[in-house]
Amino acid sequence: MIDVKEPARGALGRADEQVWNEVAQVVGNRRPISVALGELTELGLSTLKYPAGIAFRKVGFAGCSRDWSERWKSLRETSEGPAWVAVIYADWRLADAPCPDSILEEALTLADCKGVLIDTVAKPSESAVDLTWRPIVDRIRKVGKLAVVAGGLDLAGIRHLAPLQPDYFAVRGAACAGGSRVGRIDERRVAELAKALAES
Repeated sequence: MIDVKEPARGALGRADEQVWNEVAQVVGNRRPISVALGELTELGLSTLKYPAGIAFRKVGFAGCSRDWSERWKSLRETSEGPAWVAVIYADWRLADAPCPDSILEEALTLADCKGVLIDTVAKPSESAVDLTWRPIVDRIRKVGKLAVVAGGLDLAGIRHLAPLQPDYFAVRGAACAGGSRVGRIDERRVAELAKALAES
């Protein structure tokens, strides 16, 4: 899967719509594409236009631990587009985000939510994803939704978390030159990551 984000704008930084269009033109239908929208507290998300080929969109709940459910419902009802992916932050207290269980209880029952991403706001984070998240990953997959694990992962982190068996591991810095989240994608690093996943 190809994920489009602007890391300079945060953990789920939204790239400009022009970037979405350019990526969709290059990728075509060879791989599913997901886009990050930023945090729910940001405005104007309902007016976004999604090019053909975008399969998933994800929004974070940092900063709205109390009213996230109502705000997300309103956004889903007023914003046409691809399927949703709910985001759980492992460092949810730091992010002032909802606790993982409350997001799961809602996301796993929604027809328009096709997956759950477990991520971190801080890169790296003291509350990184570890093997204790296996029951949550299992719950997500049991109901037929995609389980995605992220959070500043590198090659060693992916190998360590392989027993979680998510559908996807999401990386940014590990796939970029010099390991920098704001660097250019490095083909050699991507090949190494793919090989490690194939062997895990």
